[in-house]
Amino acid sequence: MSSNLTLENLFSDPEELDPTALPDYTTLDFVSNGSHIYGEIMWPSANQPKPHPCVIMLHGFPGTARNDDISHALCRIGCVVIVPHNRGAWGSQGKYLITNCIEDAQNLAEYAHSQEFTLKYNVDPSQIFLLGHSMGANSALNAGRKLDWIRGIIMLTPYDPTRYLNRAKESYFRSLLEEGKILQSDGIDAIYEDVVVNRDEIYHPNAFEQVKDKNLLVIGAAYDSVSPVNEMILPLWKQLESHKTRAVQKRVEFPTEHGLLGRRISVIKEIAAFVDITC
Repeated sequence: MSSNLTLENLFSDPEELDPTALPDYTTLDFVSNGSHIYGEIMWPSANQPKPHPCVIMLHGFPGTARNDDISHALCRIGCVVIVPHNRGAWGSQGKYLITNCIEDAQNLAEYAHSQEFTLKYNVDPSQIFLLGHSMGANSALNAGRKLDWIRGIIMLTPYDPTRYLNRAKESYFRSLLEEGKILQSDGIDAIYEDVVVNRDEIYHPNAFEQVKDKNLLVIGAAYDSVSPVNEMILPLWKQLESHKTRAVQKRVEFPTEHGLLGRRISVIKEIAAFVDITC
């Protein structure tokens, strides 16, 4: 299957816009396990080749870091992009928990895969991607592992919340959680206990069997103090390297910190190339 993407638009606006076929956006209001999840749905010009891939953008903890540069770039080249706010985050209903974030990602992916959504937004149901940054990458991995039809999983400086569940680093994980005061939750202890109880289901290397033949792009940062490459990426990646697969699996590392600032253009190029080659 050939890609319908127009990569030349990645960092370029068209000379003219057809007023009858404008790119646009609307509000996302999606019910996940009884809670309304709010956000944005963006779609490209109606003149773009169809059907479109769909990329679901999953934010990290607590959701203050935005990846609008990525979502707009992907929309320009022909992707429908969904940008949700997790349960309990930034106006969405419900309580914030790591497992709720994973459930929301899976539920939203299944909605994007539905006939209702694909017909409305001209989406190819075989070209649904989960893209997450930091804790959002944890959601992308652990939701995507359960979906046989997912076209690809993209993880930007992935954060495995189980890695610090030990005596030496428990205080670090708790200090990170304190940044989430803006979230609607039952408190830091509830978020922490959720990870403790579900650690085997969340731990990234335990996803190996389910993702070993899936398309994967993992982008790390050499100077990342939040998600160190050796602790957060390599445990799963070394397993993948030892497995022969026909899937597209690529790991990239940039000389930046956790937010990948200073290499955002390079990150966008890598993501666009990955979506293009796997469509």
